[in-house]
Amino acid sequence: MNSLSFLIQPYSIEKFFTENWTKKALLIPANTPNKLQHLFSWQHLNNLLNFHQLQSPDLRFSLDGKTLSNTKSDQWQNYLQQGATLILNGIHQRVPELATLAATIRQETGHRTQINLYCSPAEQKGFDCHYDTHEVLILQIDGQKEWFIFPETIPYPISGMRPSDHIPPDIIYLQCTLKPGDVLYIPRGHWHYAISCNNPQNENYSPSLHLTLGIDCQTGLDWLEWVLKKLQKTPEWRQNLPLVYDKNLPLLKQHIETLRDSLINTLQDPEFIQSYINHLTYSDLPPLPFSFPYQLGSKIFEQGLETRFISSALHPVKITKINETQTQVIVGEKQATLKGISSDLVEKLFRSEGFTLLDLAEWAPLLDIETAVIPLLTNLVTQGILFVEALPNTSEGN
Repeated sequence: MNSLSFLIQPYSIEKFFTENWTKKALLIPANTPNKLQHLFSWQHLNNLLNFHQLQSPDLRFSLDGKTLSNTKSDQWQNYLQQGATLILNGIHQRVPELATLAATIRQETGHRTQINLYCSPAEQKGFDCHYDTHEVLILQIDGQKEWFIFPETIPYPISGMRPSDHIPPDIIYLQCTLKPGDVLYIPRGHWHYAISCNNPQNENYSPSLHLTLGIDCQTGLDWLEWVLKKLQKTPEWRQNLPLVYDKNLPLLKQHIETLRDSLINTLQDPEFIQSYINHLTYSDLPPLPFSFPYQLGSKIFEQGLETRFISSALHPVKITKINETQTQVIVGEKQATLKGISSDLVEKLFRSEGFTLLDLAEWAPLLDIETAVIPLLTNLVTQGILFVEALPNTSEGN
C-alpha cells in the first residue's frame, strides 16, 4: 500500500481523487488512535526542540491570529503556557520518518510536498480564517482540534492574488473534530480555521499536536514559467524588440509575428513537451541517501553471494540505451554510463525488489565475478547509485 492510500484508509484512493481532490474537504476517521504514531510523537517534538538549532522563520508562535515576534528559546515555554500555537516549518527535513513520507507522497503525486508541525495547548485559534494555495492533509497526532471549512471564493488561487478586501463566505460546509489518528483533507482555496478543544483545567487535558502535509501542485502557469526559462537560452528571444514609433510599427508587428510562429513551432515539438514531463518527474526530489561504510568501498560484499543490492525507493530511475554496449542510468542528481552489459541486464539491476549476487550470476553467467561483477557493483555503490541492503538489526545501509 502506498503512503497516500495509508493516510486515507479505509477511504478508497480512487474515490478520493474522483470526488474530493481539489473539490471538497473530507474527514477520514482513524480505525485506531495509534494509526499515525509511527510518524511523529511528543518525543520527536522534544528532540527537535532540545537538539536542533531552530529559529525564525522555521520556528514561530501564533496567538489569537497574530504572530509573536520574539522566538528566543527562553520564551518558548511561556508562549505555550499562554496558549500560543507553536509552528515548525519543514520538519520533513529533520525527522527521518517524515522525510520518507514526504518523499513517497512526492513520488506518488508527482508534486512538491512538505510537512509542518502545529502544537496548540489551549482553547485558542492559532490563525484567523484563511485559505492555502496548495492541497492540505491534516494528520492529527494527539489531542483534539475542531475545524471549520468554508467553500472557495477564488478557484485554484495562487500566491499573491488575494485582495485586501477578500473575505470568506458565510456558509460552513464541514465542521468536524479531529481525534488522534484522524486525517482531514482541505482543497486549495477552501477557507478554514481551527480551535484546539483542550482545556488545561480538565484532568484529561491533552494539547493538540498535528502535522500539516502540503502538496504544492504544478499548474499551467508553472509550465509557462518553465517555457520562459527555456526560451531565455535562445538569442532571438533575448534580442531587443524594434523601436516603437509610427513608421517602425510594421517592422515591430512583423518581428512579434515571427516570435509567435517560433513559439508555436517550439510548443508543437513532442520532445519539448516530453522534456517538461521529465522535469516534473525527476526534479524536486530529496537528496540521495548516504550509506556508509559501503559508499567508502568497505564491507560491500560482507554477506557473500547473499549480498542484496537495492535502489532508492524514493528516486525514479531513468534508463536510456545508448547503443548495444552502453546504457545510461540517471538516479536523482547522479548518472552513470554502464558499458559491456546489455540494457536488459541494467533494467534488472534497478528492479524495485533488488537482487543478490546469485541472481546476477543466473542472469549473466558469462560475467566474471572478479573482473566484471565486483568492479561494476563497487562503482555503483560508491557513487551512491545502488545501495547494499543491510542485515536486520543493523544501522548500516540505505
